[in-house]
Amino acid sequence: MFVTLTLNPAIDQTLSIEGDLILNHLHTIKAEAFTPGGKGVNVAKMLAANGRPVTAAGILGEDRLSFYEATLSPVGITCRFLAVPHPTRINLMISNGQGREMKFNRPGFPELVFDEAAVRSYALSIIEPGSVIILSGSLPAQFPPDTYAFLIRLFRDSGCPTVVDTSGPALVAALAEKPDIIKPNRHELETILGESLVSETSIRQALRTLMKNHEVIIVSDGKRGAWFAGQDQIQFAASPAVTCVDTTGAGDTLLGQFCADYFPKRRLTPEIMARAVAAGAASVEKNGTPVISLARVIELAALVRHKGLFASGTQIAGH
Repeated sequence: MFVTLTLNPAIDQTLSIEGDLILNHLHTIKAEAFTPGGKGVNVAKMLAANGRPVTAAGILGEDRLSFYEATLSPVGITCRFLAVPHPTRINLMISNGQGREMKFNRPGFPELVFDEAAVRSYALSIIEPGSVIILSGSLPAQFPPDTYAFLIRLFRDSGCPTVVDTSGPALVAALAEKPDIIKPNRHELETILGESLVSETSIRQALRTLMKNHEVIIVSDGKRGAWFAGQDQIQFAASPAVTCVDTTGAGDTLLGQFCADYFPKRRLTPEIMARAVAAGAASVEKNGTPVISLARVIELAALVRHKGLFASGTQIAGH
């Protein structure tokens, strides 16, 4: 069973405008979409699309609980959110449907105080031994940066593999606990390492270092594709060309597809990498963060190309 934990969810509001997106200019809205968002929720949607049993958990405002349940339950996602008497934030995306966009993310639950005992009790209530736990996204404003680190220790002691996708101080603290899988994007990785990863050589060196502490590292790299490192290999999977409408949740969709294919065998293969990158590409073709068609993922996966090295430096043939 998969459990996605989203401590700082959001309603994703997407406005599609006519013409180009220009500062200091009046824009006409031609379409508007509201979808249940939050990085872990987006991961859960892709897991459900693969027919995997998945529970979407985390903190959610009482004002949006029925909306999340009504939207997610019909697609096969079990909702086990901890409802709090605080409003769920709404994040805004404005897109011209041709790859130009602006995003506005609000802080989450600014008045919610961290209660370690309550978080511990809730976290233990949503898992079973062996459940794959995917911790995604930012933290509520008053939660300490080591919240994910605390949860990784808790889940590890309960016999659960952990997957982490966050950024900044929360990611730095989480890395110290050596979660099984991490998925920063290139910018997030540069930030925590304090260096610019402008070349393939610099990225490979960073990945070789991280491979000592993690089973798999995925570094998403926007429209270019993603790096995968683990099990004595480092590969880059180049994304197929698609029409970009909205990039919201693309990295989450990539991670959801990867986890659906990687567990329970836990073997890193070119096919798994290709499907993950293809899922991210399929995601940007849609407004908001809907459930992505698995058929489209399979279609795009055939177009993904790989290149890479074994960790020892031996070349892997590109294909």
